[in-house]
Amino acid sequence: MGLNSLAPNLNFITDILKWYIYKYGLLSYTLIIVGSIYFICIRALFINIKNNQYDRVLMLIILMLIILGGLIGFGIESSLS
Repeated sequence: MGLNSLAPNLNFITDILKWYIYKYGLLSYTLIIVGSIYFICIRALFINIKNNQYDRVLMLIILMLIILGGLIGFGIESSLS
């Protein structure tokens, strides 16, 4: 029962993303998957800026960097192998 049991098992999600990259290509993955998440985050940023909630804006920017950076890195790594 080590630490491996505490880690989330994301093999299903990574397999779907690898299949998508293999089937449609890295450019499509970047535009559709990463682009749609980017659009949702930007929309949330504009809503929070409009409501003068700048602490949420900073939190969303940090979250965007982590999520989008991870997705782009995963896409590049999967397309090279």
